Amino acid sequence: MNTFRFIAQNPAEALAQIHAQLGPEAIVLNVQPLPASGVARLWQRGGKIEVTAKLPDETALPGMVGIHSRNVPDLLEDTLKRKYKPAGSEAGIPARRWSSVAWLEAMGLLPLHCERLQAHLRTIHSEAPPDELGAEWALVSIALSHFWLNPPPLDDGLPARPHVFIGPPGSGKTTALCKWLTLAVLMEQRAAQAWRLDAGTANTAELLTVHCEMLGVPLERFWSTSNSTADLLLVDLPGVEISDGMGMAALQRQVASLPSPRVHLVLNAAYETSALFAQWRAFQTFTPEDLIFTHLDEETRRVKLWNFVFGTNCSFRFLSAGQKIPGEFRNAAPEFLLPAKKP
Repeated sequence: MNTFRFIAQNPAEALAQIHAQLGPEAIVLNVQPLPASGVARLWQRGGKIEVTAKLPDETALPGMVGIHSRNVPDLLEDTLKRKYKPAGSEAGIPARRWSSVAWLEAMGLLPLHCERLQAHLRTIHSEAPPDELGAEWALVSIALSHFWLNPPPLDDGLPARPHVFIGPPGSGKTTALCKWLTLAVLMEQRAAQAWRLDAGTANTAELLTVHCEMLGVPLERFWSTSNSTADLLLVDLPGVEISDGMGMAALQRQVASLPSPRVHLVLNAAYETSALFAQWRAFQTFTPEDLIFTHLDEETRRVKLWNFVFGTNCSFRFLSAGQKIPGEFRNAAPEFLLPAKKP
């Protein structure tokens, strides 16, 4: 891991050095005050600061990967200000984390995001938590909801645009599409049409073909809407490994060939956080408008998905569990990402 050390008088100067040498995507690894040297100790209460930073890669802090570039400088500056405290100052004593926030960290919320949540709690309440744990958790739940992003409306009053499902192999992409299709046709009585398109490889998702036949929904293997009267257009594309450069390029061309596609990125929630963020970063070039998380029946730590709420600008659309169709498939909401058992 290539790291870089920066010595500065204050956080603003350190940030300027980091941006000049590494760019706005740099990640702050550590910040520590340096003692004043020589006779400067007689009048300086604190010395310079030493900042260690690095360029991002797929093994970096998962919560930082995939953050939109316009947010990175603010996050770096917040990190510097949070970690740097003048020597000999009462401000140098770190505040104890609320019990509920510490519990969220133990359940998978990254420390960086716990700090953001804790800082927000201080602004809406106070430094000290309520005496009663239930009241504390209520405040934490409210604070979490402030970070939640609602997805764009599915019905925007415009002519139907294709909903395109992309993601790595094993993400449950086709199953999620079939669940949505089933609910739309049977529960909402909507006219739907589906496409099983190829990209760099053939789309072998026979499940979609069988399911469309069962529902009486037209399924095409090549894109065309000349005879379609459907108001819900669903497109399934083959999964692509993020290490497959040619496959990703072919997928990009196929998505670009569709008219004003609404891209949904499907990820397997049972994967480790670092792997999920690596996938998110790779598929960011497709500009997905939202995320769909699947396999939630295989993941007991749903709290870890809050790292995507804090660490990306992408909203959640659906949460899916199990292979049954429609099975568990619901609109994403903050309360579904927290376990029933409270701290």
